[in-house]
Amino acid sequence: MQLPTPREALITLNLIPGLGSIRIQALLEFFGSAELALAAPVSMLEQVPRLGKKLATAVADWRNCTNTAAEIKAAEQYGVRIVTLLDDDYPQVLRNMADPPIILYVLGEWLPHDAERSVAVVGSRLAGPYGMTQARRFARELTESGCTIISGLARGIDTAAHQGALDAGGRTIAVIGSGMANLFPRENEELAARIAQGQGAVVSEFPMFMRPGRTTFPQRNRIVAAWSQATLVVEAPARSGALITARMAAADYGRTVFALPGPVDRPSSAGCHALIREGAILCTTPAELVADMQWTDTPRQLDLNFDSPPPLADPTEQAVLDSLRNGFDTLDTLCPALGMLAHELTPLLMRMQVKRLITPLPGGRFK
Repeated sequence: MQLPTPREALITLNLIPGLGSIRIQALLEFFGSAELALAAPVSMLEQVPRLGKKLATAVADWRNCTNTAAEIKAAEQYGVRIVTLLDDDYPQVLRNMADPPIILYVLGEWLPHDAERSVAVVGSRLAGPYGMTQARRFARELTESGCTIISGLARGIDTAAHQGALDAGGRTIAVIGSGMANLFPRENEELAARIAQGQGAVVSEFPMFMRPGRTTFPQRNRIVAAWSQATLVVEAPARSGALITARMAAADYGRTVFALPGPVDRPSSAGCHALIREGAILCTTPAELVADMQWTDTPRQLDLNFDSPPPLADPTEQAVLDSLRNGFDTLDTLCPALGMLAHELTPLLMRMQVKRLITPLPGGRFK
C-alpha cells in the first residue's frame, strides 16, 4: 500500500490519540521522517524512547485508527488551513521550541511581524469588572503601540484581551485548547470569526473534532508563552492556568513577565502578587510595558548622548550590585548580606529595576 506524503504523514501522526508533539518529535528523530515511522513494525517502534508498547501498536495500526483524508476534507469544509512543521509558512518563533506543535490548524492569517512585538495577555476565566476593564484597556493601548495581542480565547481575561485588540483595529492571535470544529467556549464563536476576518488568526494544534479536556489547555498555554515576547497577567487567583503560562514563558522561553497588581484582600489578586514576589515586573500602565520592553519608537535621551555615561549607582545601590556579583541574588539572601529588612530592600530593588541597574529573573532572583 502506498505511503502517505510527508505532510499527510505528519497529519496522520497528529491524529493518533495519546501520541502528542514530544513523542512525534522522538519518532521523527529516530526514523528521520514521518513516512518511515508509519511504515515501521511494532518491534522497531518499541525502541523509540518514551513510546511504549501501547502507542507503538497504535502507530503501526495507523490505517485503522486514523482517517487522514476525512480530516483534510473537514478542514476544507470549515475553511481551515493546515500548516505542518515542514511548511515554509510555519511560524519561526514556534519552530524554535523544544516541542513545537507538529500541526497548526488556522483560521485567518498570522504575519511574520506578529511575533516581534507580541504580548500574551492572560488571566482568570472568572475575572471581575476590574480585571476585565484593565485587560481590555491594556490590549487596546498595547495594540495602538504596534503590539500583537496573543491569548487563548477563553472566558474572562482572554476574551477582554482579544476584544481590546479588535477595538483598536489591530491584530490578535487566539490559540485555542480544542479542535476547530469544537471551538470552546461556544459563545466566542463570533469573536473568533471577527479575529479571522482580517485582524489575526485563530490557531489550534488539535485535530478538527477534538473536544477540550484536562490536558489540552496546558498544552495550548505553551504555544501562547512561546509566541509572545512578553506575558502580562492581569488578574489571577493563586491556582490559575495563567500562572502556568507566565512561569513557562519565563523559565522555558526566557520571556519577560509582567503582572498587574490588584486589591490585596481579594483572592483574585493572589496569583499576580505571587508572580511579582517571584520577580515578575509590576506593571500599572501599557506605557510601562512598552518602555520596559524597549519598544518605544523614539530612543530615550540617554541613548542619544553617547558622550555621557549612564547614571552611577548611589552607595546603597552599589552595595546591592556588589552583593549580586557575590552570589546573593534573592531577597532572602540579600537582606542578611546588606543588613536590611525586606520592607526596606524591596522598594530599593524596584527603583533599581526602573533605572535598569538590575534585572529580575525567574524564581525571585536578580542579576
